[in-house]
Amino acid sequence: MDAQKLEAVAALVDEIDADGPPTPEQQEQQAAVDAAELQAREWGMVAFTIGGALAMLAPELRQVYTEEACNAWGCAVVPVAEKYGWSGPGNVPEIGLLLATAGLAVPSYIAISRRLAMLKEAQRKAEAAERARKAAQGAQDVDSRPVGGGVDDGSGS
Repeated sequence: MDAQKLEAVAALVDEIDADGPPTPEQQEQQAAVDAAELQAREWGMVAFTIGGALAMLAPELRQVYTEEACNAWGCAVVPVAEKYGWSGPGNVPEIGLLLATAGLAVPSYIAISRRLAMLKEAQRKAEAAERARKAAQGAQDVDSRPVGGGVDDGSGS
């Protein structure tokens, strides 16, 4: 057979293969890619959730812990996780519990801390106002005492 005819047949086979259903090898390869992408998203969600909690303390971190950046981090974690045999975060429910707890605990801590600071500041101001009132009252009492007469200076005169 002529080499040109073989190339034409090969091109035709490639075209038919491209249009047809995926081969078992292609399906397996796509499943591996899908699994890696899913793992990357799961790991990225860990970073995204942590970033969300940290952003409650420092809002400027929202610019750092973007979904895109966290997904990129997740993609970098997958090969390391595979190397060391770490199961994905979806396989460790404790991670989900920890992150969900942090999502509740951090804002609660911040709100309570702010409220306590406000109460402490209000108490400090009230005490300062009371001291100022007493000082003003004491100065008024000194000013209202008679000068000279009526005060026993102990001289007997």
